[in-house]
Amino acid sequence: MVDLYRPPICRDIYDEHIGDKSEKPRVPVALYQQISEDLIQKIGSGVLPVGSLLPTELELMVSYRTSRNTVRMALQQLQARGLISRRRNRGTMVEALPGGVATFTQSLSFDGLVTLASTAKRQLVAAEDVVLDTATARTLQCQPGSRWYRMAMLRGVAGKPRPLGWTDAYVDPHYRQVRDLAESQPDKLLADLIESVYGRRIASVEQTVSACAVDEAMSQPLGAAKGTPALRVLRHYRDAARALVIVTSSLYPENRYSIVTTLVRSQ
Repeated sequence: MVDLYRPPICRDIYDEHIGDKSEKPRVPVALYQQISEDLIQKIGSGVLPVGSLLPTELELMVSYRTSRNTVRMALQQLQARGLISRRRNRGTMVEALPGGVATFTQSLSFDGLVTLASTAKRQLVAAEDVVLDTATARTLQCQPGSRWYRMAMLRGVAGKPRPLGWTDAYVDPHYRQVRDLAESQPDKLLADLIESVYGRRIASVEQTVSACAVDEAMSQPLGAAKGTPALRVLRHYRDAARALVIVTSSLYPENRYSIVTTLVRSQ
């Protein structure tokens, strides 16, 4: 049996990922996600090589000192990414090394997001840790007082004089280092970048579109007059356990962006 336990499993994430905990608040990370990241690291480093069997659920429960349900949620993250396969009477086998980025060719919604990211590259304007006040939380449909890492960005298309729109992306603070990747790879989705580095896969995106108007604060950066009609697009990015990983709120002035939805009759 491979000894996977590396105490303490409820690790200080700033020690490992940030290196500076003196000025940052501690951010809780779900235990199943910690276990998932730990197993991905061991697969990538060769401790658990491709073709080998993972310890049983019971052995993982003992190693990580947790429940069967938490272990299963962690394994679901790896299985959804194609790193492991699970079969009755055979066990859980390592099938691939981490490093691949999810493709969403079966989902119209994801295809649209991938196309948007590749054609309208982002320009990072600002980034900061935030705690949501009541008004912002209501707008984002999130919990007041919750902590996020906010990245403000413009999206533009080559050859166009005005930006396509403005996006405020609120990311789980555990993944604040994705900012550097967001700047170096402006044509990639934040969801893909988080999966490629941390192994946390976005399973669904909930999208809400509403009509609004460009306010005074957004008038200058968007090159649109105050009061110009616009689309507000709110997206909630969730993992397989329905946990919220990313929230984006985007503003698109009229005639710069459209969303096409196909409705299919069920019978």
